[in-house]
Order: sequence, then C-alpha cells, then structure tokens
Amino acid sequence: MKKLTVILSLLILPAAFSFGQLSVSGVAGSDGYQVLRASFTTGLFLVPGLSAHAKYALFQRDEMSDMSRYALGLDYQLPFIEIAEVGAEAGYQPKANQYSSYYYDLHGAVDLHEILFRLVPTDELKLGLGVRETRHSFYYNPDTNVNETDIYAYLYQKTGGFDAMINFTKAIHYSADTNEVPPWLDMPGFVSVTSGYLDYSFGANAGYTYKFIRPYIAYNYLKIKDSAEDTDDLGLGLTVQIAGVNINGSVEWLNFSKNTASRPRERYLSLSAGVKLF
Repeated sequence: MKKLTVILSLLILPAAFSFGQLSVSGVAGSDGYQVLRASFTTGLFLVPGLSAHAKYALFQRDEMSDMSRYALGLDYQLPFIEIAEVGAEAGYQPKANQYSSYYYDLHGAVDLHEILFRLVPTDELKLGLGVRETRHSFYYNPDTNVNETDIYAYLYQKTGGFDAMINFTKAIHYSADTNEVPPWLDMPGFVSVTSGYLDYSFGANAGYTYKFIRPYIAYNYLKIKDSAEDTDDLGLGLTVQIAGVNINGSVEWLNFSKNTASRPRERYLSLSAGVKLF
C-alpha cells in the first residue's frame, strides 16, 4: 500500500498543476485477486500536437508477490495532415515471482472518415495499427530470455450517440520455447489480467451515450499459445460523465479455460474514474 501511495502521488501531483487527464481503474475478485491501473495524459505546449502519458499498473493475488508495471509514451498529431497521428510507448516490469519484462510499442492511426471524403454516413471512423516488441526474462537455473513480437489493429466508429470498437492482436514471433510462463498477460480491453503467452485475441465494445450516461457491453477472447486453454470475458458497464469527471462501473464474467467444464465462470467487479484537469 505504501508503494501504491507513492506511485499515485507521482501521477497526481504533476497533474494538479497541468492540463491533462488523470484516470484510475481497479478490479477485484476472489483469492486476493486485484488489479489497479493509473494513467496521466497531458499536452506539451512547446510542440503543438504532441502529448505525453505516464502509466502505472499493480497486480496482486494470493500466494504470489505483488507485481508492478511502469510505462511512458508520446503521441503526435502530424502537422498539415490532421487525419493522421503516430506514437510510441515503452514499459518496464521489475523482477517479481522470478520474472521481469520490458517492451516498446510503435503505433499510428488515420481518420478514414476524412480519407473517404465523408462519404460514409458516420461522424467518426478511425483505423489504428501498431507493433510491440516484448522481452520476457525468467530467473531460474539457467536464466531464460524470450523475445515476443505482436501486431495489432483496431477500428473505431461513432454515429450520433452510438459508438463501437473492434480490436485484434496477434503474436507473430517468439525467439525461443520455454516451459516457464509469464505470470502477467493483459486482457485486451479490460482491467483484468491472466498468465501465459499470447497467441491471438480479439474483442468488441459497443455503447450508446444519452446526455451524460453511456451503458455498454463488451466481449473479449484470448487464445493462449501452445495451450488448449483460452479465456473469454463478457462485460456490462455504465459510464457517467459530468463536467470533466467520469466514473465507470462494470461487472466482468471471465472464463479462464473454456475447455475445462468443471471450472465455473468467475465474476469480477471493476470501478474506474477519470478527471480532466484545467
């Protein structure tokens, strides 16, 4: 808890004196399962179109040491080409549970609505693409390192009050095979995490905004590499946004192994909050 307080202070104190947005989210389940994420995004006034963000995540579970992850990134709206943006992010996970990792990510997005000369009957249509390189390190005897390369894409659409997004991620290369399994694997689109190597994942999120509330439904599927096990996750949530402050509550039903009939689907409750700082 002391470590978490220090990290959140590092995010909140600069945010209190800056333009930007601060977000915190968490999810809790059985057996001491808890995931907390915090992020702060701000514009850099010396370079128009450039913004920076910092992220922190904490994963706790019974019979396992706490794990933390830190990340910094930049995003840039290309000048004279307002339909495109590019960005980069790097993250580090210190050693815990005989494991550590670091990654770097390059991504970009284009406004298809403008490229298609607004011929598509929608308010917004955006396509994003990215590639991520991750190095997994295991501290057993002997020590083992595995490099992983992932590619991903998403498509976002908004028409009136309705919005929807679909995403897909695929691992295209692993440098080595090992019996050791990473204890932290993000569930795309959700606060929750699981363990293992990624094979591929896809997901969808759809909602409708009426005045200041947005009910939504989300689904994600994740296939674990070299395993009969897979994970799917169904979520229902509600976001309320008033005067720059948004609060989101959701319930997630996770099935960590659809091929194991004896293992029931687990329910997790999550709560998120964000505030725009002026």
